[in-house]
Amino acid sequence: MRSGDLRLPELWWRICMGSLSRRRVPQAAGGVTPDLGDQITGGVVWILVYGKFYSLFALLFGVSFGIMMERAAVVGKDFSKRFLWRLSLLLLIGIFHAAIYRGDILTAYVLIGLILPALYRVADRWLWTLIILLMLGCGQLLVYGLAGKASFLPWESSPTSPEVARYVEVLKHGTFLDVVKENLSTGLAHKFDFLFAIFGRAYMTLAYFILGMWLVRHSIVHNLGDYRPQLKRVLWISSALTVIFFVLMMIAFIKMPDMTQFTQWRHVLAFSFYNYFNIAMTLVLGSGFALLFLRAKGRWKNALAVYGRTALSNYILQSLIGTTLFFGFGVGLLGELHDWQTVLLALLIILLQIKISGIWLRHFRYGPLEWLWRCGTYRQWLPLCKSAGMEAQSIS
Repeated sequence: MRSGDLRLPELWWRICMGSLSRRRVPQAAGGVTPDLGDQITGGVVWILVYGKFYSLFALLFGVSFGIMMERAAVVGKDFSKRFLWRLSLLLLIGIFHAAIYRGDILTAYVLIGLILPALYRVADRWLWTLIILLMLGCGQLLVYGLAGKASFLPWESSPTSPEVARYVEVLKHGTFLDVVKENLSTGLAHKFDFLFAIFGRAYMTLAYFILGMWLVRHSIVHNLGDYRPQLKRVLWISSALTVIFFVLMMIAFIKMPDMTQFTQWRHVLAFSFYNYFNIAMTLVLGSGFALLFLRAKGRWKNALAVYGRTALSNYILQSLIGTTLFFGFGVGLLGELHDWQTVLLALLIILLQIKISGIWLRHFRYGPLEWLWRCGTYRQWLPLCKSAGMEAQSIS
């Protein structure tokens, strides 16, 4: 074995700790020492969450776009222009969110979503051609081939780089305005790089947008119960592909001395296997969740429904709570908690949000941000309280 190679146990440890390091404070900056619970948490989160949940959210965004276009078509109207206006309003919310939290996805959704109206009437065969090419990674492979490098950034952005350490210091000790300034400068540069360079998040997101739109086009979303056999087939096939791509990814990563550097094409290939693993695992989670949802009854289904109906409000609220708890201008817990403690805290916040969302929707028609967004979309004040009378259903 060459000195640059890794044994599988060491690789697994590096994957677990590498997943944590993307959000953990470097120990040199005062972060807690990782324990066994952190390593287990890192592995589980890396397998089930990283690169999967954004895919599910992007799929649902495409579904919502398809439904809005479909409902407008029923009354003989084209929702395209209003959808673009709706995106411009979402951009305002996204800029606010990006100012306080670098991980914002709303601004990315706006940028990528602009192309959806142009694709709405494209034939299925061309949509699926585009989906397959994007999911195969042709976008980031093309960029890497033309640019000859994995990143557009003039600085190194690995977890141990000086740039990351400097940003952590801003989060730990900076004022609110310091964080905003950092997020709206280097933060946006990082976002652009993450979207269009080797990580290719924009290309994958567009693929899931289109897939969600296609699911509405063929009424699969509206008649999900009729597709139980197909969902089970997707679950089993994607489960097998998840295992296959996981093994291929592990073998490819063994040959990489540093998992954050892409200096050769074989490193890019290894990362491609990681993307394929994420796609397969997303299909496992999506099909599995759909099957469970079809079987769910009573309070469990209602809990999911109320959380979904207030998704935008809860998304922004999570960031407000998180930044207040962890950043230096708030409580300053960044680096003070183990990752397993942070995950438990996150689950507690989600459960509280579900409870509060249910109480809110007993009295109101929409979540607060959902209501404002809807009012802005139609350029009129719509009823919020359930006692305010029935809302007009026409699309204007």
